[in-house]
Amino acid sequence: MLTVLRDEQGRLQAACDWWLVDTVGRWTPDGQYVFLHQLEINPGVNLHTVRKSLVAQISLHEPQALGVFWKREHDVFPRVHAFRREQLQQLREEVRV
Repeated sequence: MLTVLRDEQGRLQAACDWWLVDTVGRWTPDGQYVFLHQLEINPGVNLHTVRKSLVAQISLHEPQALGVFWKREHDVFPRVHAFRREQLQQLREEVRV
């Protein structure tokens, strides 16, 4: 899937390629987890805000997801980053407000 974020004037802020995976990270259309694959952000856009908005939008699209995760390969010590189910629920509620 591709999720795109735009500002109030319709300008592109970010785009993210993501898909559902099973518990070992293999793609499956009925996966339990969301893997954020590729994220592109325009210069000057706040990464934390974009990431929070993307995860909230994706969790609305995939409400059954147990979590969302990504791996930043460019880090000196790459590690997995994630939002758990409770965090997804909190983000969904923030989006509705």
